[in-house]
Amino acid sequence: MRFFEPVAAVCKSEMKTFRRKQAASRQANPQGAQGIATRLLILSLLLFMVFPQAFSKEQLPKRYKDWLDREVTYIITRDEKDAFRRLGTDAERDQFIERFWELRNPTPGAPTNPYRDEHYQRVEYATQHFSPTGGSDGWATDMGRVYVTLGPPQQKARYVAQSGVRGMEIWFYQNSHPALPPFFYVVFYEKQFGDFRLYSPYMDGPTKLVTGIQAEQGRVQSVQQIDRILGREVAHTTLTLLPSEPVNMNDAESTLQSDLLLGNIRDLANHPFTVEALRLRRALSEEVTHRVVLSGELLNVLCVPLRDARGNIRLHYALRLPQPDDFAVAQADNRYYYSLEALVRVLGPDGKEIFNRKRKISKYLSKDELDSVKGKPVAYEGWLPLSPGKYKLEFEFANTVSKTAFTGAREITIPDVGSQDFSVTEPIPFYAANTADPAAVDFLPFAGGGVRFRPYVGKELALVPGQPLEFFYQMWQPPTNGQKAAPGKLIIDYAYGRPSLSGTVQTIHEDVAKGQFDVHGSMVNGKKIGTTDLGVGNYRLTISISDSDTQQKRFSVMSFAIVSDTPSPSDAWWIDDDGLAEYVSSGQADVDRGLTYQARGDLQTAVRFFGEALRKNPGEERARARLVDYYFGQRDFGKVVDLFSRSQVTPQTEEGTILTVADSLDKTGNTSKAVDFLESALKIKPPSGPLYLALGSYYQHLGNADRADAFQRKGKALMTDTSPPKAE
Repeated sequence: MRFFEPVAAVCKSEMKTFRRKQAASRQANPQGAQGIATRLLILSLLLFMVFPQAFSKEQLPKRYKDWLDREVTYIITRDEKDAFRRLGTDAERDQFIERFWELRNPTPGAPTNPYRDEHYQRVEYATQHFSPTGGSDGWATDMGRVYVTLGPPQQKARYVAQSGVRGMEIWFYQNSHPALPPFFYVVFYEKQFGDFRLYSPYMDGPTKLVTGIQAEQGRVQSVQQIDRILGREVAHTTLTLLPSEPVNMNDAESTLQSDLLLGNIRDLANHPFTVEALRLRRALSEEVTHRVVLSGELLNVLCVPLRDARGNIRLHYALRLPQPDDFAVAQADNRYYYSLEALVRVLGPDGKEIFNRKRKISKYLSKDELDSVKGKPVAYEGWLPLSPGKYKLEFEFANTVSKTAFTGAREITIPDVGSQDFSVTEPIPFYAANTADPAAVDFLPFAGGGVRFRPYVGKELALVPGQPLEFFYQMWQPPTNGQKAAPGKLIIDYAYGRPSLSGTVQTIHEDVAKGQFDVHGSMVNGKKIGTTDLGVGNYRLTISISDSDTQQKRFSVMSFAIVSDTPSPSDAWWIDDDGLAEYVSSGQADVDRGLTYQARGDLQTAVRFFGEALRKNPGEERARARLVDYYFGQRDFGKVVDLFSRSQVTPQTEEGTILTVADSLDKTGNTSKAVDFLESALKIKPPSGPLYLALGSYYQHLGNADRADAFQRKGKALMTDTSPPKAE
């Protein structure tokens, strides 16, 4: 569409010229006017045949035109916009609009759509508050665009009526979109009275923000005046919109990172993150005809954090469909097969996604294998690398054969064990435990101490009298760092009974030597309790653990029931995440773990895991990008350059990473290498305004004015392609 739109505009201009000539000729030469009219008709027909999309927008009824060009103009993708314009009937357009909102609904199928409701609230607020003339076009201003796209900022600072500087308004955002940094500013400056425009540290610079002679003396004098009048923090913000980006106030130079941010905000609807998220939602919606959103009703979820052999925390989880009929197999080529998709999203306490893991597993089954699992409920197991903290987990378990999907959610807290502390996990009841394959034990779900456990997964645990209660748990203490474990013991009491009946509590006592903790401070323990003498009813088990040295106590609780018949299923058709070994060896698990540390603000530990990921897989772009950001923030430009000294830019390399590496090359005196680096990147990446602008600036540093001007013009042209629409 970007190619056709300017051509169509030229053609429309030609048509206007024809109309003017026709009007002038009617009076002077009626026959000539008829000839012009004929040529106009021919031109119109040709334009309609060659560029039908240039006219379809004009033919839209007003309510659909308003919806497309005003109501959703900042959130609709280019592909969606083109598809909408090609629709021929109002019924199709209504169906499209309904589908458009449902794809973005955080609670699909629910009677309300929070996303749509909030969006229209933003549009209405922007319309009412951001018009410089007091009209109804506030949504079309720069402020309106940012507000509709990002919502209200966490903080605002307004500077007006200050002598020597233009009016400014600074918005601070704590962002939840993966395409944008976690914290950033957006600056607007008063270009005309009451008309606030979006400010670019690179394209505009501080000279646009000051008045008087300083505006003519350059960036350094301008930023010094801002510093003097409004303070250092505002002066810093005029050079970079990223709080963590280092700047040199003495030279007042700005990188293109802020402009990359502004470009992403302007075109957030078409950012690869946004497009991919919509694609996944659309694919799931098209493949799955029935979605069940009753968490805990039709999908049982079990989660427990366990330390692995290296002392890192993994959240082990199991998803189980209670009814065997909820999972179907299919037949093809005289063979049976199953196909499933499992998606787990890890969100922080603020609701922002930290990472997700999606797996699709398909497998053929022999007749004997099918017979062995027939009639059993299906259970899927996996684990996620996490750090201490609070999380919300969203699970989706889909059977692509029967086109059904089941969802569940859990909120968990993983404790942070201090230097004088210890902790105990929840007890996990199990019905089978076997020695794990030593070659695979490091990757298996629900494995600890060399043993693979098969847990009960359900709403509640039910046993019949005589069926033993078996469970395991893990205790944590600080790592010993290779030193001999401290002497002493842990005093453990298992108390169980019926809370509703006094005098039914029974206690089992045991002592465990603290020397059994491994070097990482972990110990797996468990118990088998007989139930022969227990009557039918609901029971509560409390595990009390005391440290004999520190007298600290920890507790863990589990509920179970004794029933006369129908105990909890003691077997299932177990399907494991078969990609866990590769997940570890490829470095992806280290990246995801690093992201959880980054989310909690522990950057040094995050960097350690990103570095480990890169050692395992030198092509791990996510790890490299985050290391580049970290070292650049530390002004360690040499380490930034080293990260790309033995690798090349790939299609997956982020634009921000490319700009940072080029800037680091320039700052270390390798401007010519920065040029080579950007030119090689532009052969792989799509055309980019910030990349062309950066390339032009480095050619300027090298004294090549012609190439500098050419790339600057190309970059500015691309940057202005996403300018906000103007209200009509």
